[in-house]
Amino acid sequence: MDDISSILFESAQRLLSDLSARAPIGQPMAEQDRADGWRQIEEMGLPFALTSEEQGGLGLSDADAFELVRICGRRIAPWPLVETMLANRFAAEGGTVSAEGPVELLGELTAEQREVAALARAMQMAGALDMILGMTISHVQERSQFGRPLAKFQAVQHSLAILASEVAAGQAAAEHAVARLAQGGSSATLAIGIARARIGEASSKAAAIAHQLHGAIGYAREHRLHLYTTSLWRWRDEYGTQAWWTRQVGRQVLAAGPDALWPMVTAA
Repeated sequence: MDDISSILFESAQRLLSDLSARAPIGQPMAEQDRADGWRQIEEMGLPFALTSEEQGGLGLSDADAFELVRICGRRIAPWPLVETMLANRFAAEGGTVSAEGPVELLGELTAEQREVAALARAMQMAGALDMILGMTISHVQERSQFGRPLAKFQAVQHSLAILASEVAAGQAAAEHAVARLAQGGSSATLAIGIARARIGEASSKAAAIAHQLHGAIGYAREHRLHLYTTSLWRWRDEYGTQAWWTRQVGRQVLAAGPDALWPMVTAA
């Protein structure tokens, strides 16, 4: 990551954080506010983060472009930014006109496009998991029961350790898939499948633990936890469900044969 990318990440994080904080939770946004927010997103060039410079995009490496996608997962805002990033990338690769305004649905995708979209969702999920872990740690440190912070109870510490390990495993799988995509070749398909299967499992476990530790407050409209967990549940099933990707991984491993299993595992 160079200095320009670092500045872009910081600016995107500030903008999306501000837009996310101002957006109403569980309520429709005023049309003017929605239009103003999207204008700010476009002025930063974020809808073209996944598009190469030659095709009119920001010209980021895959690693940096997908890091911006992770930031979108950390700062959930009511605009389909990642969908628009993907739509613009696919339009540029296909030689068609880029979208005007936000894109809600991508339509029918090729196998290669599905993999890229699935990886984008995995990185969004990695960002959301990071936020869920942070919110949960803050909650158990601030809330007390029987005169002690929740974080002092051994059962809570155990649950936090499981939550942190699931978040780390899911993020590592997604990051590995991004690296494989940048290298090219058939190994990216397997890595993306593993990432989607693993981060889907991590999302299910993390959401359950986070809500358990937050209690009923996590479901309250005023609390942001449910915004992240419901987003995780939705993203987990888009561009191939966890079960579908698990089957794809299994088919690739079986097709490679027993002699290729160990090299495949160690190469990952």
